[in-house]
Parts: sequence; C-alpha cells; structure tokens
Amino acid sequence: MPVFPLNKLVGELSELGYSCRPGAWSDINAGLQPYFERWLKNRDGFVTMERGSIDYIGIEEVVRMGPFYNVYFLVASGSLADGDSNAHNLVDAIPYYRLRGGKPANLGWSGGVLSTLLAKDAELSAELAKNIMKDEVKRINVRARDYCCVIETGAWDPAGIASVFGIAERIGVHARKLMKQVHFGENADV
Repeated sequence: MPVFPLNKLVGELSELGYSCRPGAWSDINAGLQPYFERWLKNRDGFVTMERGSIDYIGIEEVVRMGPFYNVYFLVASGSLADGDSNAHNLVDAIPYYRLRGGKPANLGWSGGVLSTLLAKDAELSAELAKNIMKDEVKRINVRARDYCCVIETGAWDPAGIASVFGIAERIGVHARKLMKQVHFGENADV
C-alpha cells in the first residue's frame, strides 16, 4: 500500500489558513515520546501544528476495502492520565444524533464535562449538523490518554482530514480551556 500523502495534507491545511508542517520525532518532548508513540509513530507519519489548539495529527493506515486511515488529533496536557477516571470524566465525549430524512435530529454530546461544553457551542453544533453524513464526522470521539486528549476519527484521504480539521480544532479549544480550569494534582515533568 502507498504511504499516506502527508505533504498533500499539509498543503490542504495550509490553504485553509492553518500553520503546519510534516512532523519529525524530534518535535516532541523526549519525555512524551513513549506516550505519543502509539498515535504518532506510525508508518504514515504525522503533522506538527505550529499554532492553535491541536499539537499533532497522527495518521495510521487501516486496510478496509482500500486505504482507510485512523486520524488522531492530539492536544497535549501534562495532567491527563489514561488510568485516571477523573480525566475520563472530564474530557471523554462522543456525539449522538438521530437521522430524520437525512438530517440530524437531537444532535448532542455524551460523556464527560467536555461534552456539556461542546453541546453549548452553537457554531460547532451547526458544523456537525451540516457534515454529519461524512464518515470523518460520524466517527469523531474524544478520549483522555496519557499526557494528551485525543480527538479521533477516520478518513479516506487528505481532503477528508482537512474537511474535519475545523471541527477538531474547535473541540481542542474547549478541551484546552477545560484542562486549564481543572487541577488534577501536579503536572508531570516529562
């Protein structure tokens, strides 16, 4: 299978006004590398975001009737831990909806505290409703992991990832604000 066209994704995100570049393993703090390896050290590479709420975009190929990619938008945080139920109660979120005539009804978010903030964001809700039939939007979910919040989805190509990046960025903004407001203990020095 061909390697994911990372430069094409960087070009499409740049055209949308996002500052990014193909990622290098040295972009990541050495202490975080073992934790981010699962999301970013895949054959297809990753993107380093230079501004905004998303720090990295990891790409992992999954073979399903042609090339399909798992996409991981990472929001770094020194206070989150996968094994901490409080972290999951804080940031885990998944959209729910019911389709009527191809249009979403009862669109909302379930999960932790972040889901409440996402549900109150009218712009995010409008964007989700408009794009709910896209695979990239249907598959979105947010999870607390070690030293990061991962916004996960799936996509067929760079254009699909670029089309959902604005939604992921908006989720990342809310996640960052929430993580700054909550004190779990001491940030780990990694």
